[in-house]
Amino acid sequence: MEGKEQLIFTFYCPKVPKVKGYRKYQRPTLPTNQHPSASMPPQRLQQHVDQTHTYIRMFCGSLCGFSLLMLICVSPLNWVQFLVINNGLELYAGLWISCNHELCWNHTPKPPYYLQYSRALFLISVLTILVALGWLFRSCLPRRGRMTPNLDLKVSMLSFISASCLLLCLILFLAQVHWHSRDAMESALLWTYHINWGSDFLYMFAGIISFLNHITSRSPPLDQNVTAVPIDKSRLGIGPVTTVSPAEDAGSGSQTESTSEKEKKLSSTEL
Repeated sequence: MEGKEQLIFTFYCPKVPKVKGYRKYQRPTLPTNQHPSASMPPQRLQQHVDQTHTYIRMFCGSLCGFSLLMLICVSPLNWVQFLVINNGLELYAGLWISCNHELCWNHTPKPPYYLQYSRALFLISVLTILVALGWLFRSCLPRRGRMTPNLDLKVSMLSFISASCLLLCLILFLAQVHWHSRDAMESALLWTYHINWGSDFLYMFAGIISFLNHITSRSPPLDQNVTAVPIDKSRLGIGPVTTVSPAEDAGSGSQTESTSEKEKKLSSTEL
């Protein structure tokens, strides 16, 4: 028997595209989401989202509470200093304090009633922010009662209302000061008056954050049972995919059979 046939093994080495000047080239792969939340279950992810909204509500409540505390602390203090031009006498007054002088105001209502309107708006501002804080505090309690619907939107509206009332209060108080100091006195606003402007800014900021929290919380919750609808595409990715119903498929099959029979008859007649 002649020598055994030599077996030749060939190994197929596919050509891999190379990048000039880059030796560690790897074949491109599909992008993958490597964020930690990608592998998180939908229930746990939704829980984190709800917890974030709760923290934002607590932050808005902290801003409103701090602003309210500042207002309560400075409201019984003097807001303005008057200086009598003739004798250099210094007088002090506030929203709820009168200076007990004939040139200054007292607690008796007098036109144009700037001081009375300012006090009423201050009380409205305090009451509205107390309602908002009550709703926020109730929502933070663990499983007690039902949560107020559209809480973030309501807190935002109350914050804007409180800020608007406080703004009008400060403007009317300033008009009251100019009304009494136009002839014989000079006025200078104290730091307690300017703190109220800071509280008004915090009310507005809390209202904006609460409104944004309401917009983001309106997104539909994540559902684990939602399945993706498959989309039919052509194999080469060129042209649309046509879907044929069974009835149309049967009709087209019968038409092809009839045409084939006619062709056979014609060929037999020609022969």
